[in-house]
Amino acid sequence: MLGAMRFLVACLCFALVPATRATEPDWPAAKQEALEILVDLVRLDTSQPEGNEIRAARYLKEHLDAEGIRAEIFESEPGRASLVARVKGNGTKRPLLLLGHLDVVAVERDEWSFDPFSGEIKDGILYARGASDDKGVVAGSFQVLLELHRNRTPLDRDVIFLGVADEEAGGVLGITYLLDKHREAIDAEFAINEAGKGVFERNLQYTRFEIQTAEKTPRRINLKASGTSGHGSIPLKDNPVGVLARAVGRLFDHEMPPRLNETTREYFKRLAETSEPERAAVFAAILSENPTEEDYERLRDLSPVYHSMVRTSIVPTILQGGYLKNVIPSEARATVDIRALPDEDPERLFSLLKQIMNESAVDLVPHPQTRPSHEPSGLDSEAFQAFEAVFERLYPGTPVLPTMSTGATDSAQLRDAGILTYGFGPARPEWDLSSGIHGKDEYLYVTPFQDYVEILWNVVLEIAGSK
Repeated sequence: MLGAMRFLVACLCFALVPATRATEPDWPAAKQEALEILVDLVRLDTSQPEGNEIRAARYLKEHLDAEGIRAEIFESEPGRASLVARVKGNGTKRPLLLLGHLDVVAVERDEWSFDPFSGEIKDGILYARGASDDKGVVAGSFQVLLELHRNRTPLDRDVIFLGVADEEAGGVLGITYLLDKHREAIDAEFAINEAGKGVFERNLQYTRFEIQTAEKTPRRINLKASGTSGHGSIPLKDNPVGVLARAVGRLFDHEMPPRLNETTREYFKRLAETSEPERAAVFAAILSENPTEEDYERLRDLSPVYHSMVRTSIVPTILQGGYLKNVIPSEARATVDIRALPDEDPERLFSLLKQIMNESAVDLVPHPQTRPSHEPSGLDSEAFQAFEAVFERLYPGTPVLPTMSTGATDSAQLRDAGILTYGFGPARPEWDLSSGIHGKDEYLYVTPFQDYVEILWNVVLEIAGSK
């Protein structure tokens, strides 16, 4: 009887362990394959504005065809292609979507120390356009899909892979097109996209992990001042250059009120708990019941990124006016890059900006809106808790922070569509968090990239694996 009881307990214990734990990938082989796929991807020029994502979509589809994984390419316009593939689960839960974008920003080859499309690896670092943004995420997500299929991993959810087009131009020909025209192909309860990351020191030790749960929204505007043209020796009150300069100066000087949401409040709370005392005091101050302007200035002194995270930002980026030093032009133009908090009402915002400028001769014209307003993804979801559980298991004691990006991604459209989306990609160095993204000599550390593949596999199992 006792032996039978022990056998029953052993069976129950085994049943409580995720079945997927018995089918771990061959990690050295899987990580090397992921790196090879990444190198192949960055060698394909899919730069904007042409995009030509069809090159990457066809390359990935050839791999999937060889593995017996059904894949479909969706072209919103000729050459502007997104690829979708799926590993089936038992359907007891809604799908999990893994996505990364296939397009990259343009390059100025003369500025680079390397051929931006050579995929050169030097001293453990891959140099290439798209290495960090975003083909590292594409290759990592793709490898996870391959391993799920090869290992016949039992899943409660379908896991969908999406290599998407046109992210760098706002997603109209990519994620927006797919949600409008082919929602059923990518519909999911949760999605994992770009924008979050690990952060490491020079010894490659991780200091924190950041999960993107929210992002600011681009609300750019053009300004135009019109007036009387004339000789530069005769001052005119309606001089468009002067009028526009006043308007832009008022926008530049205006600080939108700070406002915390669930993500940023928790972000600064966890920083306050894990930072050295002097920095922790700054974070604690803005979390207090009545933070002062001085508290927020101390936050800005720590980092302009922190400053941007707590308010809608207004940044003049282009001024154009005049053509000769002794001629008053008939018009002057400016562009202002506005990054709004996720819940900012655009109409209310534009009305406020007109009041701030206080110049009736200046017209305000919003740019076409590509990223919708949206609610941040919650911190109490199964997906966010899966990230926390995996990091505690693999890197115990390393802080995990929910973050809000100051830039924009396809996650805006997904969240607006009701898909809870979380950003997490390969780690970047503490001393250069940009890693050359959108600049020259973009790069990605190989070992942290390969760590990312294993981390992502574990997160996918935590969310989608059968228990």
